[in-house]
Amino acid sequence: MARPLSYAPPVRPDRAPQDDVDELVRALHDSGLLRAMAGGARAYPQLLTKALQAVDARTVRSVLELAGGLRDLDPDESAKVADGVRRARRDAAEAAAGKPEGPLRLLRRLRDPDTRRGLAAALAALAAIGGSLPRD
Repeated sequence: MARPLSYAPPVRPDRAPQDDVDELVRALHDSGLLRAMAGGARAYPQLLTKALQAVDARTVRSVLELAGGLRDLDPDESAKVADGVRRARRDAAEAAAGKPEGPLRLLRRLRDPDTRRGLAAALAALAAIGGSLPRD
């Protein structure tokens, strides 16, 4: 039968909490965040005053209502829509930089299933928003 090993790995001495604080302050200083945080703390009264002047009860209620509408979103579907928006931004910039397409070329684009799917989604979104608007 083998003998048990008598080797014990060295134990790191416990670090004092002050060492952790010093390391945190050093990292914040090196990244420049410490200066930004200190400036924000000094400007806190002015920042709070400006924020309170800009926000009223109606604004807070509007933000809460909009946030409630976002609560039901599916993250996977949101990721797909966000990817489409990124591609749309890139494609729109390329199209705007090029020569404008003629009416026939634009009509030919309607044969593309992706174009029709996008138009259908945009029209459905506009119909839903229009349906929620007050009627005169």
